Amino acid sequence: MMIELPLLLTSAIFLAYSSNWFTDGASKLAKGIGVSNFMIGLSVVAIGTSLPEIAISAYSSLTGASGIAIGNVIGSNITNIALILGIAAILRPIVIDTEVYRDARIHVLLLAVTSCWFLYSDAITRPTGLLLILAYLWYIRDGYRRHRSSHSDPEVAGCSIPRDLAMPLLQTAFGAAGVLVACSFLIDAATSIASELGVSDTAIGLTLVALGTSLPELAVSVTAARKGHGMMVLGNVIGSNIANILLALGAGASIRTIPLTDSETITTDLVLMVFLAMAMIFFMRYRGVIDRRGGFLFVMAYVTFAAMVFM
Repeated sequence: MMIELPLLLTSAIFLAYSSNWFTDGASKLAKGIGVSNFMIGLSVVAIGTSLPEIAISAYSSLTGASGIAIGNVIGSNITNIALILGIAAILRPIVIDTEVYRDARIHVLLLAVTSCWFLYSDAITRPTGLLLILAYLWYIRDGYRRHRSSHSDPEVAGCSIPRDLAMPLLQTAFGAAGVLVACSFLIDAATSIASELGVSDTAIGLTLVALGTSLPELAVSVTAARKGHGMMVLGNVIGSNIANILLALGAGASIRTIPLTDSETITTDLVLMVFLAMAMIFFMRYRGVIDRRGGFLFVMAYVTFAAMVFM
């Protein structure tokens, strides 16, 4: 505990600085290549912040710990909407651009369809895993075509794109690397502290591991919210959830079939995940903004979820 606590604090500070670099680089990258902040959040930021989930799903599947793979993905998606989007909305209300409503509906549809598939299947097979990866590649391609700017910046059009994008790319890459390194140390320290406090492995897996692998999304979203990049926050949450379901589980299942054995726990968590996604749609469609009250409701939903795990 004497070593883990200072390591935890140091990692958290490094995580804050790294996420600041990552957000600034991604925003400059969006302007440089002519796409919206939402699309950058949906793709570059989402994939970068979902790397822990992808790595854990692949490693868990490779070592035969399939329960961690499926549990981490579902828990991370719940954390993304309830905790991360909630905290970001509390810091600064997120005004919704009507153009992103289609992506939000696709997000809910994908979560609902895959959830029903998991509920009525005994396993996620290798062919299904490859299909999930192909679906993700289609989604990114479709999103880029829809969110590409209709006009380019004259200054960008009249200069060398590779040279002008070099610094934003480096800044984004170094920021992403810093976020991942900080998260790895922070997760190890937090897990050790939880173990010393006598918390069960199941509770740690459903809350701490999922929260730990969602720390990049949390750090980047909080930084983006403070800088007023609300669409990047929303794109990060939606994009990370889709990357988790399609890319992370697809990668894990492609390595080895993931059996769905703990049906009761999976059912409860999948229902909560889809419900939270539908609640997000409600705020987007009927209110046009996710304000501080909505943020508090999401955070309270996460606190209730975490409390029920430990009961």
